Amino acid sequence: MTTFKEIRGQLIRSVSSDPANPQVGEIWYNNTIGVLKGYTTIGAAWASGGNMGTGLRAFGSTGTQTAGLGFGGYGPTGNGERNLTEEYDGSSWSSGGTLGTARFTLDGAGTQTAALGFGGYSNPIAPKGPLTEEYNGSTWTSGGNLNTGRQGIRGTGLQTAAVGFGGYVPGGGGPQTATEEYNGSAWTSNPTGLGTARYTLAGAGTQTAALAFGGNPGALTATEEYDGSTWTAGGALNSGRFNLGGDGTQSAALAFGGSTPGITGSAELYDGTSWTSTTSLSTARTSLGGAGTQTAGLAFGGANPGPTNLTATEEFTGAFNGTVTLTTS
Repeated sequence: MTTFKEIRGQLIRSVSSDPANPQVGEIWYNNTIGVLKGYTTIGAAWASGGNMGTGLRAFGSTGTQTAGLGFGGYGPTGNGERNLTEEYDGSSWSSGGTLGTARFTLDGAGTQTAALGFGGYSNPIAPKGPLTEEYNGSTWTSGGNLNTGRQGIRGTGLQTAAVGFGGYVPGGGGPQTATEEYNGSAWTSNPTGLGTARYTLAGAGTQTAALAFGGNPGALTATEEYDGSTWTAGGALNSGRFNLGGDGTQSAALAFGGSTPGITGSAELYDGTSWTSTTSLSTARTSLGGAGTQTAGLAFGGANPGPTNLTATEEFTGAFNGTVTLTTS
């Protein structure tokens, strides 16, 4: 039998406490507790979180893994547009203040206690598509209207410094390239729009460093990066999709779920240049909510299949280096 020394050129150390700065691949025996340990890369994983109170799809979302926010949406199936708001504390969801206007296919930006909800659809669309509302953690109040009212829009940033892009204008307007910036009271149109007109896309980042990826029409793979004035092409998604979830920053984003057009649970990581596949969601879903960062993401709600609206929440932990206990099994 080959020994560890023959493989690694050294014996396993016996120590009274775990080393302070171990290297990946290092193994030692902790003689204080009688356990063999090692330092290794622990893979990315999705874990179940607390269920939402109401199954929704096509709703606005923002926040973090431990302070998420979902609002508006469609469902349960057959009940039409909703004005519900739910807040996540890292383990369970609770009801928040109701939107002033019920709608779906809207989006959001900001934090759980300083959020922005804008755009969306509700019959008839004319009075609903431009609407913006601001949330203070308990109550929604009216903000400045979008210059181009639309559904299937995507946004990112803060309540006082947000950017909204893409979307769809019914009645002949079709997929949009329009980009607008919000300053806490009013939207300003940027004459330079997305390179690819699209809707039901995903986004991440800030007002001056945003990321747009995926979307319709045609389950797009296209990714674009925004510097506060101009959009430029980024690396393409490996799996083209729409109605997907996303979070993170321009240089460290997470994409998950959506329709290809078949409903998927696959997830990808963006490093500022290219996308790589990572661990898939436990439950494939489309039209879901997303929040958090590339290493601490949150996926919630959505539909699959039928559509059946989901309440399931999943929390993403990115790959990291850590100490593990080694066994012979």
